[in-house]
Parts: sequence; C-alpha cells; structure tokens
Amino acid sequence: MPDHNTYDAIVVGGGISGLLSALTLGKKGNSILLLEKNNALGGNCRTYEPEDYPGWRVDTGIHAITDLIYGPLRQLEHYFDPGKFPTFRRHNDYYLRKKDGLEKFPSTLPGFLKMNALPAKDKVILAGDLMNSVISRAIFGEKQKAVYDVVSKHRLSKKTMQFVNALSYLLSGLSMEKTSVSRFLEGCGFSSSGKRGMIRRIAETMKLFNNSGYRSQGYPLGGIQSITDGVIASFPKNVEYHKSEEVQKIEKDESGFCVSTPEADYLSDKVIYSGEVKKLPGITEMPVEWSQQVKQLEQATAMTIWLGLKEPIPEFNYNGSEVFYDVCDIDKELFYWLMPVPELAPRNKGLVGVSTIVDPKKCHDSEEKLLNTIYSLVPAIEKNIEMIHTQVMAPEKAAVSLNYFPSIKTPVDGLYVVGTDTDMRSMGITRAGYSVLELLKSL
Repeated sequence: MPDHNTYDAIVVGGGISGLLSALTLGKKGNSILLLEKNNALGGNCRTYEPEDYPGWRVDTGIHAITDLIYGPLRQLEHYFDPGKFPTFRRHNDYYLRKKDGLEKFPSTLPGFLKMNALPAKDKVILAGDLMNSVISRAIFGEKQKAVYDVVSKHRLSKKTMQFVNALSYLLSGLSMEKTSVSRFLEGCGFSSSGKRGMIRRIAETMKLFNNSGYRSQGYPLGGIQSITDGVIASFPKNVEYHKSEEVQKIEKDESGFCVSTPEADYLSDKVIYSGEVKKLPGITEMPVEWSQQVKQLEQATAMTIWLGLKEPIPEFNYNGSEVFYDVCDIDKELFYWLMPVPELAPRNKGLVGVSTIVDPKKCHDSEEKLLNTIYSLVPAIEKNIEMIHTQVMAPEKAAVSLNYFPSIKTPVDGLYVVGTDTDMRSMGITRAGYSVLELLKSL
C-alpha cells in the first residue's frame, strides 16, 4: 500500500451517518475514502446472527424508523441505486402494557383523556399542560424547558410520574429532568421538529385534535441491515472503504488534511468525522472552548434482550410496539420498550426485542430484572422461549438533552461532524439522516 493517497474527502467512521455521508458526497462526483475501525460497517444499523443461535437473526437494538414520509431517509432516497432503497412496513401503533393487557397509546388530546391507564384527575392536569405547551411553542417558538419542570408543579400520582418518565426515556434516552418539552411534543406527534414559521406552528396545534398517529413510522422488511446494505450497494466507484482501520490522528496544514492510521497516511481537502464528537479532540487539535463544550454531551446505555419464541403467541399479535411503565422498580429503570419483529424469526417462530436504559455497572442485575419484568407482565412467554440474546450498547452517540449540541461545521475549516450527537431531531437512523442533510447544506 502506498504511503500517501489523496481524496476529495475522507469520512471517519462507518456507522450509518458515515455511510450516508460517503454515499451522498460520492454521488456528487467526489473521490471518497471511508475508514472504519471495526470489521463490519453499519454501527448500530446492523442485523446479525448470534453465535450461539444459528438460524436466528437480530437487529442491533430495537428500531422503529420515524419520519418516513417527508423525513431525511426519503430526502436521501434518490442517492440510492434503483431497487436498493429498503421497503418498509408500517409500524402502526404504540401500546401501554398493563397487568391486564394492552391499551393503545392515543395520538390526540381527546384520546388521551379517555385513557384508562392514568387517574382521571392526573389526565386533566396533563392535558392542560399539553395544550399550554403546544400553544406556547407555536406562538413563541423553541423553549428549552425540561418536562419535569412542567409536571412537577402539580401533585401527580406516582403512577403518572412513572408514565411521564417512561415516555421521556423512550423519546430522548434520558429522564424527564433532562428531556426537553420540545422533544416530548415532537416524539408524541403533537409538533414537528426543525425551524418553522409561526403560521405553520400555529396550524400544527390542530394535531392535538386531528392527528394521524404514527403513520410515518416503519420497519425495514429485511431487518435494519437492509438500510446499510442498500447504502453500500449504491456506492459509486469513486467511493472506497476500508474496514478494521482505525484513525489515530488528523492533522491539518495549509495544503489540507492528513489522516493517519496504522496502515497509511491519507490526504484530503475535507474530513467528515462521524465518530463520537467528544472523542474528536483526542485525535486532532480543536479549540479549547469547543472541546469543553462537547464534553457536556450525555450518553445513555441501553440493554436489549432478544427473545426467540418456539411459536408466535397471541400477546404479540399486533404491528407496532409497546411500553411498560406500571412496574415496581427501585432502581428507577422505568422505561421498557418491546417490539415484535417476526421478519427476523425462523419460519413458524416468533421474535421480540425489549429494551431499557441501564447503569453500565449493573448489567447483570438489569438483565435478570428485565427478564423477570417481561415474565410477570406476559406469563405466556417464559415457557415459550427458545433463544435469549442480550446486547448492551449506547443507542445514540449523544442523548437528546437540554445540553449543548455542536453544529455540523466545526471551528476548523474543512472539518465537519455528523451523527446522532450533532442533530437533536428524532432518534437513531432518522437523526443520523438529518445530520447528513445538514452536512450537504454546509458544504
């Protein structure tokens, strides 16, 4: 391998934001090199076969892809080669799992008032908060306020506070003390993300009464890997990628950037960094203030347990996902998200994934507790299990909190950052897609 190779741009990191960056810039005619430290591309956008359970397949975490009608993946679809963009099935509804079964999560204010899961008094109070927050956001725009700051003004029941906290974890990865009201409203479908004029924001308040629900969410029929495979299969010849090659240093001089790995040095005019932003100062010189700001980015650790079932069971005979919250949990791990994924199961079998936010130091205890929670709420599942596979990971490079988020364009000319720690809209693959759209605007 030669000592020096020159490219128009080098993409550091082969997660979905890095892959989409390489695809879009490559389709614009740039010569691209993508460098990934691991032996597989895709990051958390992967589907694989657990070593101990041949024949079973699982995603890396649970995924319900949001904003599929007008969001970033649709805006980036034309960069995929014909036939390579995934086919999605509609996610449909969210449910609350209670001890006596499922209750559909409402998508309108009147529907919320009819919920059986919460005390009547609390529903009225929360409905008032919801209406005030939506109207205030429409008139005054974005306000950085925590969900807890809104609901803590009232004397709500413990059950209701657990409910709000569970939704906060689901929508941001963090508790209601750190989840913004804006993110809460967006995730529940009562407002849209991004900058919008006042007239459009006011018009959106009608979603409180006439909301189409979660029709813009879906799941790729081939598993989450189909998104990664579609991107890679669409790379033009001017996009080159190396796996198992970790970037150790990025240096800039008057002629451009030198990106160094143990194998070689590579030169380029631009660098797109898609790793964790807070780790960037460790491989290149960044302004002190910027380096200190990105240290504020918070991560959450998620545990996902995949349960392979000997046969499908009626309890999961729906298209969507569910949240547990009405459980006794002294460690405050109040968020449990379960999603059936029959596409990945062997024929005539069933597969469900269930996730919660955990303390990384207590993973063993969390696994046992999560399994016991599932068994207590869905007793039929315990005797029907054929496969158990556990994953522990950071689902996002940064959780959506009230803290600082960096912009795509860094203080270093020609150096850009993308990924789920550079954009606060939505979650996961959708948020990564938004960051790539912002990258294309910045270049």
